Amino acid sequence: MLISAVLFLILANLVNHSVGFKQDVKTAFLGIACLWLILIFTFRGTSVPDTDTYIKIFNSHNRIISVEYLFNLLCQLTYFAGFSFNGFLFIYELVLFAIWFYTSKKYLEDIHLAFLVFLPFMGIYNFGIIIRAGMGLVLCYFAIIYLIQNRSFKGYLLYYLIVTLAFFFHQAMIVFYILPFFLFINFSTQFILLVLLFSATIPIINIQPLITKFFEVYVKLFSVNKFISYTELHANFSRHGEYSLTMIKYWLMAVLFLGLRPKVKVRRDIYNCFLNIYISGIILIFMTHYITAGNRLAYMFFFFEFALVGILYQYSELPKKIVFLGALALCILNYLNLISAIPTMITY
Repeated sequence: MLISAVLFLILANLVNHSVGFKQDVKTAFLGIACLWLILIFTFRGTSVPDTDTYIKIFNSHNRIISVEYLFNLLCQLTYFAGFSFNGFLFIYELVLFAIWFYTSKKYLEDIHLAFLVFLPFMGIYNFGIIIRAGMGLVLCYFAIIYLIQNRSFKGYLLYYLIVTLAFFFHQAMIVFYILPFFLFINFSTQFILLVLLFSATIPIINIQPLITKFFEVYVKLFSVNKFISYTELHANFSRHGEYSLTMIKYWLMAVLFLGLRPKVKVRRDIYNCFLNIYISGIILIFMTHYITAGNRLAYMFFFFEFALVGILYQYSELPKKIVFLGALALCILNYLNLISAIPTMITY
């Protein structure tokens, strides 16, 4: 079902970039694709990672688990309102999609293309699997766009309020507290290249124990779990210098986005913001790749890959057909990346 929905989304984009269809028809195709995906995510099977955990949280309506209070509160409210677990998921997915599209429309006209890039990996991963992080990320996405468009005391205040709400959906959102400190800096191309080159050497430098100690402190402060992911016990110190295909893919994409920056003549400021976020993800993935689930922190920042592609399509001097073909290739690459990382998603 999922692969069929992805193929239909590709069809919706082909229709959207064809001159023989009215706008209403183009919008309808995207709407059908989104409804199809919402239903797939709503009736997810227990073979999908994290589903059993969410069912337990939903049914444990008298307990508050960890600091993710708002997710548990939503579970309680829908449970006591008489909804089933699938009913809860349906409402949850509607909210996820609504926030993503509402936020994207604030700066992108062609959201078909942006969603085409977003869905095959980050969309499925955050909307179809780890939905607590999904809600946290779309809230942070809204906060980022609001801050970019409102660089004032009110903008910063609302940004931190929304990120705090996101934190109570998923504690990994704490990384977005540091974002305003570098979000608006217009780093030179030479500086970013140095950062990328340095990041690529991190796996062969023996600083893993130091990084792990930092994450141990984080887990002790913000989690009641018994160091499931970020501890020396689970860190693979014997594999220094190993590079995954995922790391290489994101590194190459960062170089590409950096190289194409001069082509962006309009909205360069917002492009720089998302480029800074993406580069931060590069640093994180090379710092944490050796830790079980360490890549998840980097994925918080790679979530916004679609924004860079959308801006390149809409506001750069590049031929739109070239950007569209690149987005289509990235869509396929991202989907292959997903099923290689989570093979069960082939039959989702």
